[in-house]
Amino acid sequence: MSKIILFERQTLSLALIEKELYQLYNSLSEKVEDVTARTMFAYIATDSLKHSTILVKIIEEVNGSKAREQDCDQNIIHTQKLINAITKNVEKSQKVDQKELITLIDTLADFENLLYSEYKKAFHLEYEVFTEGEQKSQKEADLNIFNLIVDDEVRHQRILSSITHLCDRNLYFNNNAPIVKYTNPDSWYSPPRG
Repeated sequence: MSKIILFERQTLSLALIEKELYQLYNSLSEKVEDVTARTMFAYIATDSLKHSTILVKIIEEVNGSKAREQDCDQNIIHTQKLINAITKNVEKSQKVDQKELITLIDTLADFENLLYSEYKKAFHLEYEVFTEGEQKSQKEADLNIFNLIVDDEVRHQRILSSITHLCDRNLYFNNNAPIVKYTNPDSWYSPPRG
């Protein structure tokens, strides 16, 4: 198999996963109760759509793709179907509460981790640690679209982590809130005189 066909297959695989993740994050942004989490999911959804569009454009620029969806790795096809099934479950529900969201975030983080490793593998990206002075001088020279996409994937993992902390804080508050039981609320009522 030629390197170009392998590159196209890997790029198509990533585009398919990003497209499915866009739909999942978009559905979550509509179903989650917390405004902050909703906004963050909309942010990630926009990034996933952007990545999918960029990857499709890259495939088109190499004279169209010789790779088809069924040529993709079985792991990628399975992941795509799994994301699609989760999206359908989210769309069916009225809203996603915090307990469901915490469980779902672990799965989302796994998807983001998979994307991160697939991007590094597909585009042979190497990471080096720079000091702040070196980073400023070399940043523009090393800038390419693949590094930008991978940086977005790292940011998505941080966002999911912050949503988990947000949910944990809210659940902790709800668990420690006092339970008040009114035994006789009518005793507070004073009937009108007259």
